[in-house]
Amino acid sequence: MAAACSQPPPPPPHWTVVHHFTVGQTPGPVTLGGKWAFVANMSDGTVTQIDRDAGKIVATITVADPKVLRAQGCAPDSVHAYYSGSWGWRTCDTPFAIGWDGTSLWALDNGDRQLVRIDPSRHQAAERVRLPGIGWSVGFGFGKAWVSGWDNHAVYIVDVASRALTATISDVDSGPATLTGGAGAVWIVCVRGLNGIGHLDRVDPNTLKVTNRYEIDWFSTAVTTLGSSVFVRGSYGGDITRLDASTGAVVWSQPGPGFIGRQGIDEIGATTNGVWMDGPTTARVDLATGAIAERILVPSSGVATDGGQIWLNRLDGSIAEFKFQ
Repeated sequence: MAAACSQPPPPPPHWTVVHHFTVGQTPGPVTLGGKWAFVANMSDGTVTQIDRDAGKIVATITVADPKVLRAQGCAPDSVHAYYSGSWGWRTCDTPFAIGWDGTSLWALDNGDRQLVRIDPSRHQAAERVRLPGIGWSVGFGFGKAWVSGWDNHAVYIVDVASRALTATISDVDSGPATLTGGAGAVWIVCVRGLNGIGHLDRVDPNTLKVTNRYEIDWFSTAVTTLGSSVFVRGSYGGDITRLDASTGAVVWSQPGPGFIGRQGIDEIGATTNGVWMDGPTTARVDLATGAIAERILVPSSGVATDGGQIWLNRLDGSIAEFKFQ
């Protein structure tokens, strides 16, 4: 009687590419909202809309005209105008940033100084809200859109329901850049502090006042929240710090993967078991200790998370979705 054939054990589960997309010339970080994934094509004035369930691109939506910024003289007049690490290379980006309010996507058009609402069901731009100046980042929370006004050292507030500018906060620290809403407040990374010191400003969403200011690394690149904690990626992506949202105390600060994307653009993603950071390898740091607990061996320049999905900006300019399988 012949011996039964033995079956090799199944391979251990690992992060697998389930979808891969080619988008615009200069893709920004992925924004996840509802059943959609969105990518700002920053050289083209468009947003790519992806159906996450079907795994396909459903629309490329025009939200801004890149020629407007170029006519305003956004481009440097020589290759020596900005040093290699300067955030100034982003001055011609449009849309400059995008964000999801729970039902709609919004895009930041710095050429026409507008925050543009995008209707995801109709795949087209809808209302346009005039802003007092150019913006850097857009975040949502507490029924409002929050836009960091880089040049004016301000934060512009747009009511999501009425789709109108309702207030400007003018007492934030110098160089407001990335911001996020969560952990009971709006958190603004301010990166132009004196003597190489940056600050994380905490804004009360009800009074619209800066209630606390915490020292962080100069030119920190990204911020996100989870529960009662705030996570800030340090200068040029070299480390990650967890702060207690109620006190501003540093819980831990640890080395992270080095940042290798375009200067001034970064995105980290918080999940229930850690914070994912882009870099030469895409790494998850442990919530309790900040130590690197896991890696996806794919270089990336941006990472977005939602449940069991990880979305990466790959270095070749494409977008990939990973799942643990």
